[in-house]
Amino acid sequence: MTESLVIRQDTGNDPSKVPLEMNDILKIRGVDGIFLIGNNGAVMSADGWLEPDTDGLSACSLRLIFESGMIADRARDGPLIQIFLEFKDRILIIEEADHDRLIAVIASPDANIGQISYHMNKRRQKPVPAL
Repeated sequence: MTESLVIRQDTGNDPSKVPLEMNDILKIRGVDGIFLIGNNGAVMSADGWLEPDTDGLSACSLRLIFESGMIADRARDGPLIQIFLEFKDRILIIEEADHDRLIAVIASPDANIGQISYHMNKRRQKPVPAL
């Protein structure tokens, strides 16, 4: 059994915090955590039941978004909305929160991906407040 770190934060209107409407995702069975990642690759905020080491996530997320965006541009499929990665023990879903932040959700393989995607899509349809 591995140890995990529980982080809870009042996110308020601070742009460096995970948006409050994302808390609905944490209620979905199998969701381990949500990260807000800045355009410099650093984890700005985290919420949920998370493993203490998030450096690998932040380091690879920007590269993944950049490379996937280039592929989408070449394929002319339109802008990149979400990236799903499935590992043996985890699922990672990444999307842009706005022009300089990413939101990443980590969940177990048995989590309801459709429900997670629905809540992320609902958040994406709301206007982002000016910084």
